Parts: sequence; C-alpha cells; structure tokens
Amino acid sequence: MKKENLVTVEFFGLYRLAYKRASVELDAKNIKDLFNQLYELDQVYTPKELKNSIVILNGTNIMELKKFRTKLNAGDNVLIMNAASGG
Repeated sequence: MKKENLVTVEFFGLYRLAYKRASVELDAKNIKDLFNQLYELDQVYTPKELKNSIVILNGTNIMELKKFRTKLNAGDNVLIMNAASGG
C-alpha cells in the first residue's frame, strides 16, 4: 500500500482566479511532480508556465532550496503566486 505524501497548495493572485479555488491537497514527491499533477488536475497552466511563478515552501522560496527538485513531505505547505501580485 502506497503511503500518501499529501501537501497543501495555496494559490494567490492570478493563479487563484485561474484555478477557481484557494487551495488543493495533492500527493507529490517534489515541486516538478506537483506542477505535473496540477496540470493533470486542471489544464490551466503547463508545468513550464508554472516555473515562472513564485513558489514558497513552508516559508522559504524554492529558489533558495533545490528549485524544482525540492523534495516535498507530508504536511508541507506550498504557496504559488505570480511575480506581479500586489496588495
């Protein structure tokens, strides 16, 4: 039996409008896998397009980690926002 690795993905800015939801839970092993699953869930943005977003994992920008190879663990919180989000 496969162990689930559920992470919470929260959308902000244009992504929230495009995905028509504030958040979703997915079983993903890393950021690249997460982007692929988001595309399978709803073909709004391709994984390549999502690479242009700002991605924050548990309060840290993935660019400071292993970028799109950053490993995800159960219970992680991923924020996805467009670079031009405003307050």
